[in-house]
Amino acid sequence: MGAVADPGAAVVLSWGEFDRGQYVGLVLITVGTLAGAWLERRWSHRSTVLLGAASGALLAVAGADIVPHALEHAKEVGVPGWVVPIVVVATFVLLSVGRWRGRPGEPGRLACGGMAVALVLHRFVEGMSVVLLPSVPVVAAIFVHSVSEGLALTAVLEARGQRRLSPWLVVGCLSPLVGGWVTEAAHPPEWVDVLLLALVAGVLLRGALTALAVAQHRQVTGELAGSSLFLALGSAIVVTATAVQIVR
Repeated sequence: MGAVADPGAAVVLSWGEFDRGQYVGLVLITVGTLAGAWLERRWSHRSTVLLGAASGALLAVAGADIVPHALEHAKEVGVPGWVVPIVVVATFVLLSVGRWRGRPGEPGRLACGGMAVALVLHRFVEGMSVVLLPSVPVVAAIFVHSVSEGLALTAVLEARGQRRLSPWLVVGCLSPLVGGWVTEAAHPPEWVDVLLLALVAGVLLRGALTALAVAQHRQVTGELAGSSLFLALGSAIVVTATAVQIVR
């Protein structure tokens, strides 16, 4: 979920020596991602509602988890607090400019690619979280969130007409494992985590609005039925925000 535990709480293990709980957590992240992608493809006729749910999940994760955590972590490591909102806004604006290159009501190539990269980076941080805190609440919440991320990635890329979904899913499934390995093998400067979290938050906020715009466009043009769009949006926000609070 982007929430990284205090390094002092980490379980000290040698390279690649994860315990059972950590392995289960990393595997569940992968399963959740694939489940989300399957739901989007299986229920493509309901993609308007699914896009609304994905948008709500991304908004909740960025606003209720990543940004607050980035601000807290910045204070802990001595990074000026204004750095986080500036990076978030700059990233959001950059991807918004990229979206203008897209067709009306459809996401631009830069916005799609940026969101996909952000999700992969976010999964990397989730892998770190599972290794540092392999508890049942943490793993359960990250699993639920992984489903929403897999759904969002699939829905937005397919809305753009991207056909190379499989490589993104593979990378998204492997990045948590890489994050876990890096946590065990290296200790990057803590200020890097602050910048990374702020960057991911900006991209996910843009991705959330992109998904919502696509859903609204399809609903208005009658391409797909979706009278429950905003119900799905609100429900996803509540469910995801609750999962975030469990982790935090």
